[in-house]
Amino acid sequence: MSNRAIINQDDKILKGPCAIVAYARRENGKRLAKDFIENISREEQAKLSKSFRTITKVGNIYNKERFRKVRGKIFEFKIHPKVRVLCFQRGKTWLLTHGFNKETNKTPEREIKRAEDIMKEHISLLS
Repeated sequence: MSNRAIINQDDKILKGPCAIVAYARRENGKRLAKDFIENISREEQAKLSKSFRTITKVGNIYNKERFRKVRGKIFEFKIHPKVRVLCFQRGKTWLLTHGFNKETNKTPEREIKRAEDIMKEHISLLS
């Protein structure tokens, strides 16, 4: 599976030797993660960017305080205290589904379900 089949050029955020970070698209063309990231503070954007650079260079982030598996194929980038960006992996590409501000200790079920729905839509666009 080539990364070209997974993303469009304008969806790519970063590319490194081990991975690519890109935005997942909904069937209607929206990139919810992009909209979310553009509306958080510059400081939070910089912290996310640091995590994205790490994953592209290493292929994973082993610090559970910054990145963890939520359920199934869904993972989350964590910026403390409350910024979360959910994603999934397809080949070497990490696709960002959407972001939200976490209000409780546990990732809300509705956010996980939303990420799963976006993942299914993105994959269906490849067919």
